[in-house]
Amino acid sequence: MNRVFVTFLLLFSVTISSCNFRPVYNAPKLKGAMVVIDALGLKDAKPEFYTVSFKDGRVSFFVLRLGDLVKAYLDACMKCYPRKMGYRVNGFYLQCRFCNVSYPIDSLKTGVGSCFPVPLKGELRSKEYVIPLKELKDALRYF
Repeated sequence: MNRVFVTFLLLFSVTISSCNFRPVYNAPKLKGAMVVIDALGLKDAKPEFYTVSFKDGRVSFFVLRLGDLVKAYLDACMKCYPRKMGYRVNGFYLQCRFCNVSYPIDSLKTGVGSCFPVPLKGELRSKEYVIPLKELKDALRYF
C-alpha cells in the first residue's frame, strides 16, 4: 500500500512539473541596449525562440520570418500568461501550452485571437532584426 502511494505521488509530481515547465532558450546576441537577431539566418515560417535574463527574471520571445516580413512576439499571451507556459510549435501551427489553442504560423501577422502572442516592437535594419532591451525588460510582468 505504501509503495503504491509513493509511486502515485512520484508520478503525479512529475506530471504536474512537466505541465508547468517553461523552456529556457538560447540567449540572443546583444549590442549595447539592443537584442540583435541575424535576419538572414531565419527560416521562413519557423519561429526562433530566445530567452533574455535580467536580474528580476527571464523573458522568452520568438522571432519569425514570413517572406520579407520579420516580426517578434513574447512567448506569452494576454489571456494565458498567468500560467507561464508559453507556446510550442506543432507543425505549421503555434500552440498555447496551457489552453491548446493553435494558430497557423502565417496568421500571426494579422494578430487576431484570444490567445494570440504579445507582439514586440522591433525593426529590420539591413540584415539584422533589432529589439530594444527595454521592450523586453518591460515585458517581465508576463513572466
